[in-house]
Amino acid sequence: MSSDRRATLRDVARESGVSVSTASRALKDDQQISEATRERVRIAAAALAYMPDLVARSLALRASSVLGLLVPDVTDPIHGSVVSGFEQAAHAAGYTTIVANSLGDTERERRAISEFASHRVDGLALMGCYLDLGSVRTLTRPSPVVSMNTERMHKGRRAELPLGCIRPDEPAGIRALVEHLVEQDCRRIAYVGIEGGAANAIRAEVVAAEVARCLGDTPVTYLPWQPDDRPAVAAELVAAGVDGALGYDDRVALGLLDGLRTIGISVPRDMAVAGFDNTSFAEISNPRLTTVRQPAAEMGAMAVAELTWAIEHGSLRPSMVLPVELVVRESTIRGS
Repeated sequence: MSSDRRATLRDVARESGVSVSTASRALKDDQQISEATRERVRIAAAALAYMPDLVARSLALRASSVLGLLVPDVTDPIHGSVVSGFEQAAHAAGYTTIVANSLGDTERERRAISEFASHRVDGLALMGCYLDLGSVRTLTRPSPVVSMNTERMHKGRRAELPLGCIRPDEPAGIRALVEHLVEQDCRRIAYVGIEGGAANAIRAEVVAAEVARCLGDTPVTYLPWQPDDRPAVAAELVAAGVDGALGYDDRVALGLLDGLRTIGISVPRDMAVAGFDNTSFAEISNPRLTTVRQPAAEMGAMAVAELTWAIEHGSLRPSMVLPVELVVRESTIRGS
């Protein structure tokens, strides 16, 4: 066989002296094939560096044993936890996972979804996707699609989610944070958000509504996060008289801790600071960070459970909203 040609199953059969069908069954460890023959076929396959043509197999079986997962950024701690939970659950269910990063770009989302469709993945999960869910499902049909916390769902302010959607109860987490700050005698609360993004807008709205409920007409200070100039953001908070600040997520809140420390502001004595997500860094920061735990890994595993259900039953189950948990640590305990 030419060294630059990929070995085929026919080559393995010829090398081991069996038929193509026997070679195929032997490589699948068919117990009706004798152990001696199975071993001979395995040795021949190894010697020829034979790899099965999974694309051809998926076309024949109309199944690929592959699940697709699209996330905004796998380096983000929360997205990484979703990927980990998804991959572990997929592996346990007998599936391989293909992961793509969208980086919040709709064109990258379209390309990734087209690639998933061309590879005939058995199911696809989306996280933070801006594209219309119905359009994605049309493109990937008949493979089922589940979505996790999609941006378009946030934009629509939809109380009723379409089938196959999984979303953490972020508004409940934000309300719990504001209520906690008020309990800690914070009376001028700020929200430090990121530029753009529907999730950021929703969180800002919930902060405003909960501050109004707890403190009446007290205004909320809104500031955009500037990761390259943390002391400047911290100084703006001090100038506005803020005594309690909520970051869009833990990364923003940890940056605030650093910025406030730089300009000599003590947390939580002078200002309480809280984040969102409960990343691993929140437990080891100084002071340790009050935050809200999102069930990220569980959400990834649940997406696999929903996909495998849909693959088996041919339909999606009702959508669900997952509970979140307030985690109180030193950064908001006034007087500590």
